[in-house]
Amino acid sequence: MGISGRLFVVCVLAWVAVCQASSSAIVIPPSQYFEGNDGPWSSFNLRLGSPGQDARVLVSTAAPESLVVLSEYGCSKEVFGKIPSDCTVSRGNMFEPNESSTWNELGTFGINGGGVGLEANLEYVQAAKFGLDTLGVGLVDGANGVTLENQTIGGIATASPFYLGIFGLNTQALNFSTLGNFSSPSFISTLKDKNIIPSLSWSYTAGAMYRLKKVYGQLIFSGYDSSRFIENSVTFTMADDVTRDLIVALQAITYSGADEAQFLASPIHIYIDSTDPNIWLPGHAVDAFESAFDLTLDNSTGLYLVNDSHHAKLLASNAEVAFRLSDVLDGGSTVTITLPYHAFDLKAEYPLVDTASYYFPLKCATNESQYTLGRVFLQEAYLTADYERGVFNISQCAWVDGAKEHVVTITSKDSDGDPDTDVSSSGGGGGEDDSTPQSSTNPLSSGAIAGIVVGVAVTLALTALAAYIFLIRRNSPGSDGSRQRGTLTTATSIEKEDAPESVLELIFKTHQELPGRDNQIHQLHSESKKPDSVAGIRVYELDGSEQRKAKPYTESKSSGSQSNVAEDTVE
Repeated sequence: MGISGRLFVVCVLAWVAVCQASSSAIVIPPSQYFEGNDGPWSSFNLRLGSPGQDARVLVSTAAPESLVVLSEYGCSKEVFGKIPSDCTVSRGNMFEPNESSTWNELGTFGINGGGVGLEANLEYVQAAKFGLDTLGVGLVDGANGVTLENQTIGGIATASPFYLGIFGLNTQALNFSTLGNFSSPSFISTLKDKNIIPSLSWSYTAGAMYRLKKVYGQLIFSGYDSSRFIENSVTFTMADDVTRDLIVALQAITYSGADEAQFLASPIHIYIDSTDPNIWLPGHAVDAFESAFDLTLDNSTGLYLVNDSHHAKLLASNAEVAFRLSDVLDGGSTVTITLPYHAFDLKAEYPLVDTASYYFPLKCATNESQYTLGRVFLQEAYLTADYERGVFNISQCAWVDGAKEHVVTITSKDSDGDPDTDVSSSGGGGGEDDSTPQSSTNPLSSGAIAGIVVGVAVTLALTALAAYIFLIRRNSPGSDGSRQRGTLTTATSIEKEDAPESVLELIFKTHQELPGRDNQIHQLHSESKKPDSVAGIRVYELDGSEQRKAKPYTESKSSGSQSNVAEDTVE
């Protein structure tokens, strides 16, 4: 290898050192709003497109994509019989793709199809106008937020099942098979690929308006805040099904109020998913809830509505429900997450109901795939997921007024000396404390040391790069100043099929179970072959890559290894 080649290697290694030295946990601040027509829920701010448009959304631990409300339809008469006076604000603000110079439309898709995909098990039906655009999370870019290009965004119109949009935390890519098998990476995977965060991990808790002086939700990439939870020693292993990976063994549900009762006849496996607000349980457990809280299902809305007098009685009861969780159905280490009645004290608003009413977030599951601990559970639970190690932790939230944030970075599994599985008591594996002061015997703080390391690495990188460029220019043909004609290689344009039906047309299909002509987006396994990266966009090229017309959809059984999102197109 010549001197120029060696300098190039030094340059690359120095730049990698810069990225690794500066990569740490990113804390995303909440929007400072509690909102939603089935909440109230603590939301987070997204910045969409160029120039940026703000929209407030809820966190989805299951979705790999983000969904936002479309301004063209989100507050239209086609969606609402009576448009709320504060519609735009109540829906978290809306997104206008046509006002973004960086919007790259992909087509109109559904979020699931063929019985698989986002919330397919809960029978969600949702059409969205999908595209790639600049996406930032957090109030501003920088220390308290991050922005990425070419991220998957879906624009929704209907007010159900999503009244507010969502920000997805799932790590799997979406494969738009009808668009030349185009694959779009998830937001968090892109953060990791670009060395913006050190590990493929996150922490989330939904926040609780009823606690202290209103406690907002918390979202952290590659880290956790130990001040927000009570440590425990239970490590949960992720399930193989990437669409239902955060599975735990629910060993018992204990009610404590005027009396004590056990709600669960036998242990079950249950999925933790913040996308849906409810707790979905087998029929006998739902019956026990109904009896203990004197609940009656309203058949017209499908909700357990609670009138004012009953609401006051339940608040005065100070009842609690404790969920005992383990990684195994019988025995093993356990952690108990206790929810006070206040956690179930939610309010349904139009268009869920005609007149605002309190409701109890409980659903009766029709099969095991619907067993879910939804967003209501994560008001009192702190969840940390480490996808590199395939483990996660659930802890009881700590409610300490004035507690100081104590963020710990979860390092990569590939870090030297990092244990394979350690997400137990600390909430994350390979943790590095970002906030503990150094010992008084250390003359330099960790921040100063990191600054020196980064500064030296940057200096080396710039010096090596300058030397490399100088040598290349000196030794290359045409170095006398004449310009050389080069070839610019770009990605082959992705041909679309016939124009898909509009979101507006699909508004009406959302409430009709029509046999669709569905093409599909597949949620890819992490072990799937990585696509080539061309011009910042990932494309899979399969045999016979020419576009084919969409065939009529026929339902087939899923292997459980993929999540599909169906597209409704015009032949």
